[in-house]
Amino acid sequence: MRIHPMVPSNYLKVAIAFFLSTSGVQMAMAQQTPNRKVSTKADTISKSKDIDEVVVVGYGKQKKSNMTTAVSSISKEVLESRPVPNIMNAMQGAAPGVVVTRTSGRPGGQNFNIEVRGASSMNGSIPPLYVVDGITVSDQVFNTINPDDIENISILKDGAAASIYGARAGGGVVIVTTKTGTKGKVRVSYGSIITSMKPLNIPKRMSLLEEAEYANIAYNNAGQSVYYDDIDMGFIRNGIEWGINPNKNKVSYQTYNQHDIYKQLFHDNYYMLQNNLSVQGGSDKVSYFASMGYLQQNGLFKVGPDAYDKWNTRLNLSAKLSDKITMDVRMAYAKESFDRSSRSVENGGSLSTAFSARQKFPIFNPDGSFYGAAGSSGNLTYMYQAAAGFNKRSNEDFNNSVSLTGKDIFVKGLTLKAVYGRENYYRKDKTFNRTVKTYDWTINGPIAAAPVNPTNSYSVYNESYIQQNTQFQIDYDFAIDKHKFHVMGGFQWEDYYKKTETASATNLIVNDNPSLNYASDAKYKSNSEGQTGWAQQSYFGRFTYEYDGKYLLEGTIRRDESSRLSPGFRADWFKSASAGWNMHKESWFNSALPFFTVFKPRVSYGEVANANSRDLVGDFDFLNGLSFGTNVVLGDNGGDRNTYVTQGRFSSNRLKWERVVSKNLGLDFGLFSNKLTGSFDIYRKDNRNNLVRITLPSVFGYQEPYQNQGILKTTGWEFSLGYNGRIGKDFTFNVSGNIADSKNKVEYKDGSSYFVYSGRNSIIEGYEMNTIWGYKTNGYIQNADQLKGVPYNGSKTGIGDVRYVDMNGDGQLNGGLNTVADHGDLVYLGSDNPRYTFGFNFSSKWKNVDFSFRLQGVGKRTFMYSTDQFQPLAAAWVQPISIHLDYWTPDNPNAAFPRPFVGGGHNFLPSDKWVLNGAYVRLKNVQLGYSLSPEAMKNLPISRLRFYVTAEDILTFSKLGVWKGIIDPEQKNQAYADYPLSSSIAFGVNIDF
Repeated sequence: MRIHPMVPSNYLKVAIAFFLSTSGVQMAMAQQTPNRKVSTKADTISKSKDIDEVVVVGYGKQKKSNMTTAVSSISKEVLESRPVPNIMNAMQGAAPGVVVTRTSGRPGGQNFNIEVRGASSMNGSIPPLYVVDGITVSDQVFNTINPDDIENISILKDGAAASIYGARAGGGVVIVTTKTGTKGKVRVSYGSIITSMKPLNIPKRMSLLEEAEYANIAYNNAGQSVYYDDIDMGFIRNGIEWGINPNKNKVSYQTYNQHDIYKQLFHDNYYMLQNNLSVQGGSDKVSYFASMGYLQQNGLFKVGPDAYDKWNTRLNLSAKLSDKITMDVRMAYAKESFDRSSRSVENGGSLSTAFSARQKFPIFNPDGSFYGAAGSSGNLTYMYQAAAGFNKRSNEDFNNSVSLTGKDIFVKGLTLKAVYGRENYYRKDKTFNRTVKTYDWTINGPIAAAPVNPTNSYSVYNESYIQQNTQFQIDYDFAIDKHKFHVMGGFQWEDYYKKTETASATNLIVNDNPSLNYASDAKYKSNSEGQTGWAQQSYFGRFTYEYDGKYLLEGTIRRDESSRLSPGFRADWFKSASAGWNMHKESWFNSALPFFTVFKPRVSYGEVANANSRDLVGDFDFLNGLSFGTNVVLGDNGGDRNTYVTQGRFSSNRLKWERVVSKNLGLDFGLFSNKLTGSFDIYRKDNRNNLVRITLPSVFGYQEPYQNQGILKTTGWEFSLGYNGRIGKDFTFNVSGNIADSKNKVEYKDGSSYFVYSGRNSIIEGYEMNTIWGYKTNGYIQNADQLKGVPYNGSKTGIGDVRYVDMNGDGQLNGGLNTVADHGDLVYLGSDNPRYTFGFNFSSKWKNVDFSFRLQGVGKRTFMYSTDQFQPLAAAWVQPISIHLDYWTPDNPNAAFPRPFVGGGHNFLPSDKWVLNGAYVRLKNVQLGYSLSPEAMKNLPISRLRFYVTAEDILTFSKLGVWKGIIDPEQKNQAYADYPLSSSIAFGVNIDF
């Protein structure tokens, strides 16, 4: 963590001391005037043995020393000067029990997910509730916040901390506090970072000769004719890329492309630019913080559109209207622009096409036209990116709030507050699918092949929503001798209205510069409109009690009523209670253990719900739904085609929110004047009314409705530890680390979820979620004797194949009845839930040089990759890659892969051979900076100038073995052709005027 010298004109020196707590790093400054001893915060803490750090919690703030719940904080120092486009990048590993994952490296689409303290529902990850400056916001607002605008992030983890937010806090609560102005001289800050990015996991392809030789062996082993005959092999060995092979076609040329497919498509490096400018200042009456940020990021593809940019502006203004009344205004605007091809990139899109292309097929014919005679294994990605159309998208978000706060109104200690917040979101999409002609190359020149997008189309999609939040809150603080009380109560109203519009046209008469007006006939035009909305009203309250700073009690209550549930079931109550004991303030404790600065055990109980997941309960799921259909024929002789209405959805009109009850036992501690600090928590979460679909006879014919009946239990623990120190006069350092674990168990779903299948099983009663099952193996079949003893797995099995173990001794390889009681030869292989997640931080300063690094990782995880990646030649579009050259032969009996075999699925069944160890340690960030000394800047109009070099994700240690560099350990189970994550190195500068 860096230290920036700041030298006011009337001071000689600024002494800077760093303190590391479990929540992050705080920086304190002490000033020295002439002939006066320097006093640092360390001296103060050493004497008082107290920490008065203030932590933002739900609807207020609390001293950390008085907190009785589990809350983690991430300070602004963790977020600053990081070459990341999204604050979630910087949050990885920063707080115990907060697991941040990503599945994509696509510019503007990294698909982050935050899970706080493990699973809260059988229905997948429940997103946390995001609160920015006291206003609940969408994930859209959270994802677009400029990291440089953030002062602090608080994460409410246990039920007692989150219960004040009630029904929407089942996934935890993430509270962001943005920067504000400060009294004093106007300060202008500018920062710029230029980043070079490199993909982490692009598979290396075989050369054409290697691919041809591998394919021929695979075809031979499968008892089929070789794919490349002697004429083909001769062309390949002689580097001839177009040749007539009379054994195959006397007119069309055979192709033998020997250019590296990926080098034709992908950048080795791509770039990101970030610029941030802020102004802050204030007086006794008014303070302000204003900022503007711009981010531009290019993507992996060399050709076609693959870019993202973002503008951020913010104005935070605070004005004292009187001695007692303050007005705060927060205004933020963000605009994102996405420039992409019309074809999706992931999930069967352009990346899948690139990975599935056979090396032999070229992009272009000799005359420059697109080659298109290869079908599903053709090299079409270049054409998709460069010529097949575009998708242009823009998102705009206005997030504004105003609040009036009156302190000591009527009586001392009484505070009244009114807040109004509003988010306006606008999205515009334009997608054009252009018809592109492709050709086969023959002795007579080009001949038309199947075109791409044979029917061109153009569509426009608009989406907008308004989310409003109104709050009224009253706080009262009072004391009676050593007894201190705080009472808070409030009301909140939220409403949300969303509108979508879609218009499209096909068979356009113009194949460029598309317009909805260019459809060749009115029947090729269509449009639709959608509307939805919800509202929620809430009452909430908090009571805290403190006696002499030693004994701490807190309780909260909240009542939520939501329009998304049916009448009679819309309201619910959520309660919490917690207690803590500052034992270090007891004289007997201090006498016995004087080296403890803090020793605070705490216990809590809290109730929340999973209403924040829109996937569980829709806005109007309590109503039966109707669907429109067309083309019902009525009447004689074919009759007329008619539109009809049918039942589309059966309601779930007795649903309640999934309710999560949390219990927590924790300990906060500090030793040696808080040079060493830490915390430990153990917890349990119970969801006893999970929403599960009712099991109905198949003749029902519709999607089964939900019912509250599932039971999920999650247990876990967290530990964090930090130390700050000094060596000599000039070297200061901070070290901190955290580790956490959680494990869940599905105790009941519907009484029938006991089936076990090979691969990943989302839910099996009696097991944790997302378990992986497969077969046990014992190397390869090395000889004929071993072949006789293997369980029957089809007629394809031969020497060099995977040797499966017959676990139940029946001579067959199968899953038995595929139940928990009888799962045949299947064995439990693990779970893809991350376990033992951890982070480690180190920061230091020596004179004007600062250095820091951060590690993040997962200690245990099991997952499987897609068979489209590791099963070569399973189909025409599944190609071998370089690691498949390490295959079984009599001379290579312990190879990484079995013998090549076309369609050899028998070798790639889910088994212990193909599950991957997802444990890893990643160097998330390393940074080296240099700041000019005050003496060097005394004649310059600046107060700070710092240069730095920083890198992100540049080093990963994993146990992926042969898959390193091809698969990333962060990737989701069964991932294939996801946009690769990237490492980066960046150069930056910070200037304060």
